[in-house]
Amino acid sequence: MKTIFILLFVPLFVFAQSSWQRSIETVPQKVELFHSPKTANFPTTENLLHGNFLFEISHRFESINEGYDNFFGLDGPVNIRIALGYGITDDLMVTLGRSNILANLDLAFKYKLKDFNSDKFPSSLALNVGTGFVNRDIYSVKQDIKIFDPDYTQFYGQLVYNIMFFDKKLAIGIIPSFVYNSYIFAASQGLDKETTFTLGTCYQYYFNRMWSIWAEYTTVLSGYDKSIISNTIDAYDPIAFGTAIETGGHIFHLFITNSSRLNPAQFLIGADHDTDSDAWRFGFGITHEL
Repeated sequence: MKTIFILLFVPLFVFAQSSWQRSIETVPQKVELFHSPKTANFPTTENLLHGNFLFEISHRFESINEGYDNFFGLDGPVNIRIALGYGITDDLMVTLGRSNILANLDLAFKYKLKDFNSDKFPSSLALNVGTGFVNRDIYSVKQDIKIFDPDYTQFYGQLVYNIMFFDKKLAIGIIPSFVYNSYIFAASQGLDKETTFTLGTCYQYYFNRMWSIWAEYTTVLSGYDKSIISNTIDAYDPIAFGTAIETGGHIFHLFITNSSRLNPAQFLIGADHDTDSDAWRFGFGITHEL
């Protein structure tokens, strides 16, 4: 009887055990590429863990060409962005930010769509969508602007693709984006609302967990490519390059750029300066995850 029991049930147990092991091995592993949910100007495919927060503060100073009298632009005035992100789930996060440029308030949701596991070239895909609200009208077309006034509301979307090379040393981001109501004063001036399509790229090389260098470039593919305050002033392709330092849960971005714009609906339209000697300015950003 014992022999019959062994012959009947031991093979079933072995088969069940091996099947259970195979199912464990096929559980997908999350891909980690960039070390933060955002670079200096772009979202990455990284998200906060559920329940975690991300605090951000960024500065864009005046022209370096102003010299020592204005301490190379650091004496100000300065454009500032302050933002707070929250991990709703491990794959979905929300960010609320504000820039002092036109008192722009920004609300964005980012969702990781898919990870592509690979020993050599891991990559991932995410979607970032948001809206911007302006409640400061420099033309005084409206004396009292409500924060949800549709004429002063912008929408944007970004498809974010990240990939890693050289044993997770070089991270590359490709970010096609669009902005609706690019020229925020269009409706109040009797004009049709504008749309802008851009392609952003970012590159970050990690020497180790603490030090890295990076560069970003954005070009307007079609649509509105003028100033955020005047449709008669040209905008230019934003460029930024610098270093990042990671320590104690903080990531510091120190860089030079030709753009003083911060919130996505404003930054994506283009830089407010060309690439001449007066264009370049220092930028600074810090994020802290808690």
